Amino acid sequence: MEKLGIIGGLGPAATARLFSRIVSYTDAACDQDHLDVTILNRPSIPDRTAFLLGKPGSESFVEPMRVAAAELESAGCTVLATPCNTAHARLDEIASSLTRARFVDMPASSARFACDLGCKRVGVLATDGALASEVHQRALGAVGLEVAIPEAAVQETVMSIIYDDVKAGRVADADKVASVCDAMADAGCDGIVLGCTELSLLGLPRRREGACIIDALDVLAWKCVTECAGKARDLRDEYQRFETDGSGAANGVGAGSIE
Repeated sequence: MEKLGIIGGLGPAATARLFSRIVSYTDAACDQDHLDVTILNRPSIPDRTAFLLGKPGSESFVEPMRVAAAELESAGCTVLATPCNTAHARLDEIASSLTRARFVDMPASSARFACDLGCKRVGVLATDGALASEVHQRALGAVGLEVAIPEAAVQETVMSIIYDDVKAGRVADADKVASVCDAMADAGCDGIVLGCTELSLLGLPRRREGACIIDALDVLAWKCVTECAGKARDLRDEYQRFETDGSGAANGVGAGSIE
């Protein structure tokens, strides 16, 4: 198996969840069946959304992440990951100095997973920075899926959940979270991507109001195991695979491969 390196701290709780999910998705009979993982917990890396939106006083996150990636490669890691969807807006720059290691692309992996589930129209719940840089929109479009983003008022709620609740260490109001998912389902989405790893900490169900809720962090964890040639449990077992008939009703099983 290849050695995995994680640029973490973006945020710390999401990093802890990523490692936990990597362990969960590894089909292991003993300790030695698990991945060799090095985690750099770097919460000092500047806010990604603030920089991407050009907010006054914001600092670039690219160079600190580039340094961290090089550090992991020097430690012998050949597969890299970071539990921050927004940072993927500059993934090519972050990886530019690598000579052997490669990143697992979370938005691209999530898009392929949504396609495999049979989704047709996918809503994206993410930070303002991720939406502005279109990391998930481009990834979903590349596999032929229709994309929907929240209306302004709904997006304000998404940002409040991410920054005012989860990042601030508070428990997000369940009704507020549910309202966001329901708004995307009402917009005709049969899939909803949790495109911010802070949202991954909310413990949302796999399905709500006819829409499959796809956690990008879980997809990243699963892909880390397979990319490192570990023996993985099938993430698809946790989801009801479906296709839509154009009216939003589930009527079958999605086809395709996320390998």
